Amino acid sequence: MKFITSAENLKRTVSTASHFISAKTQLPILGNILISASGSKVSFSATNLENAVSLKIPAKVEKEGEITVPGKTFLDIVLNLNNEIEINEDKEKIKISSGSFKSTILGLNATDFPKIPNTSKKEGFVIKKSELNTALLNTLFSLSLDETRPILTGVLFDFIDGDLYFISTDGFRLSKIKVDTKKTPKDFEKPVVPKNILYEILKNESEEDVFISIDEKNGQFIASIEDCLYSSRIIEGSYPDYQKIIPDKHKLRVVLDKEELVKAIKLASVFAREAGNIIKLQVNSHQSKVRIVSENQTTGSQENEIEAKVENDEDVKDFEISYNYKFIEDYLKVVKADEVVMEFSEESKAGKFLDSSSPTFLHLIMPIKNS
Repeated sequence: MKFITSAENLKRTVSTASHFISAKTQLPILGNILISASGSKVSFSATNLENAVSLKIPAKVEKEGEITVPGKTFLDIVLNLNNEIEINEDKEKIKISSGSFKSTILGLNATDFPKIPNTSKKEGFVIKKSELNTALLNTLFSLSLDETRPILTGVLFDFIDGDLYFISTDGFRLSKIKVDTKKTPKDFEKPVVPKNILYEILKNESEEDVFISIDEKNGQFIASIEDCLYSSRIIEGSYPDYQKIIPDKHKLRVVLDKEELVKAIKLASVFAREAGNIIKLQVNSHQSKVRIVSENQTTGSQENEIEAKVENDEDVKDFEISYNYKFIEDYLKVVKADEVVMEFSEESKAGKFLDSSSPTFLHLIMPIKNS
């Protein structure tokens, strides 16, 4: 194998591939990157057996072939090169040269490298990259960090009446958003896709469409963007029946200026962060105001009133509900509209948080029960 390629392309590609290597393993091959040269392109593949990636870049291929090399060592070298880079494979080692620089890295035979899943692009569906980015930004923040409940650490791909929805929850909050597809997806079992692979796809700066397929037989999620192929094992388990906690009606609707609410939450956090992160939202229907209150027994308290548009049933006058302020703060980071809409049914049930600029995006936050 022998090829020449630009340092810029090689740096970007090897950096991405290095996210998928597994250095702490009994299988040394998983700490390596597979390099395969064929035609006018070179592919770089890496896997930790849970997630995998394969990326292709253009190159002047003088001799086809393949080899695996230690990912970290390879990355540390190419990140410090700026000229064109020549790579020549010779008896399970590669020779790297760029300008006056020369290096030799010992590798391993490519035959021992795990097979990377592929896709024929026949069975699957297409999503615009910008649409996918929005859907991921509106769901990934609601995922659980608790690895003892793995099913809640991934995004559920749910099909409802032929439409695709992304669902995420950590048990205390929930995000749901409809995702427009260019091709109607084949109805399949609802896969839960791990967050790590979705974060990698989100980081991909390409604006090209994303082709997604689900290999149910082998339990694999596969996504292709231009010359990048991502794959991951689907998380096994039964996803909670999230539909049960979504209120079908509300008794109180509050509309607030987003920036005013952001400022109020930041002020409330000064006292709340040392008191269980608890803040209280008190809605005064008569005065059309929302008071945000926080208190710390050792440092003090604060309250702040915001003008609001309030619609309420006759039997709902004043309303108070307690929340973890961080959950509201996280939600406000993804809202694009100038106003935030909140809908409540009861003080003990989840509140709906809506974005008027994205009518298919729904966020729920469970209240904290007052002791």
